[in-house]
Amino acid sequence: MRKTLLFGTLVAAGLSVALGQAASAAELTPVTIAIGTKVLDTSQANNTSVPLATECWKKEGLDVSFQPTNSTAAMQAVLAGQADFVLMGPGAAVKARAQGAPIKAVYMNMRKNFQFPVVEASSDIRSIEDFKGKTMGVVSYGAQMVAIFKGMLAEAGLDPDKDLTIVETGVGAQAVAALQTGQVDIWGTWDSQIATAENMGLELRRFTSPFADKLKFGSSYFVRDDYIEKEPETIAKVLRCVAQGTAIALENPRGVVETHWEVFPATKPSGVAEEEAFRQGLHILEVRSEFLVKNEDEQWGEFPPQAVADLVEFMEENGEIEPGLDPEDLYTNQFVEQVNDFDHDSIPAQAEALN
Repeated sequence: MRKTLLFGTLVAAGLSVALGQAASAAELTPVTIAIGTKVLDTSQANNTSVPLATECWKKEGLDVSFQPTNSTAAMQAVLAGQADFVLMGPGAAVKARAQGAPIKAVYMNMRKNFQFPVVEASSDIRSIEDFKGKTMGVVSYGAQMVAIFKGMLAEAGLDPDKDLTIVETGVGAQAVAALQTGQVDIWGTWDSQIATAENMGLELRRFTSPFADKLKFGSSYFVRDDYIEKEPETIAKVLRCVAQGTAIALENPRGVVETHWEVFPATKPSGVAEEEAFRQGLHILEVRSEFLVKNEDEQWGEFPPQAVADLVEFMEENGEIEPGLDPEDLYTNQFVEQVNDFDHDSIPAQAEALN
């Protein structure tokens, strides 16, 4: 019989999540993680529900809460001291750092580009060259994915400013509807949105290119410079649990889906049969897992220096930042050893305990 989980609930009105602890708050160090998405679906299980369910953060002496919002607001919360960590894609943080903001990456969560143009499987668009003369919908004109997609077009010999029309279609159902009704020919989006659309019954064709595949600096945890100086042990503790949560999610995705919904019941798909809800949740997690897995010679959270340098070069070439930003100023690997200092052999047993 599954063990009942004694944890907090998602508070939709305040867009915050609190962890109820058996120990008094005075015994635990409060930590707030701002997350650059308002949707805490199963793609976020490794960062949220799994460390809560295993009581990893509690055992580390931490009382962790979450602020789900958009990336800009999440980053501003950290810079303003209203949150300690922000989990988001690196583009906005690189821009902020280039302008003097004291924000630095401390843990790489997703290890490659996770943003793609997609079309319906029935579309006659079968290559990036076929994008010429078409219309693409994106979440917003200012999203970093726009620059990525333009780079893919340029690599294919097209003029990204003349050969493709880009319009804003938002996210979720309205973006899917724009693709289905022909308002746009191509949808530029990211992995969990693709999985959600597939859960709605769409069959999609995904495009990538050597240009996009080179961008391996994915979603990461960022903190202020002064937090690194003042709270290095707290940073290591938070991220050590994220690393274990990721390993567990990859080891037992089926158990993690059910666990995620026990911790955050409001995130479970509604209006569908139990079996269909589980299929949808599992599909979202499995699609995300492609971007979480690491190579055997890598450690959890580790930043490959070349990946950071490639992103800086990409952003300079696309005019998103001025030349001269030192890539090594954007991140630190100083916590990698501590983050990976856990019993790796215990992961299968911890994962199995979620069944």
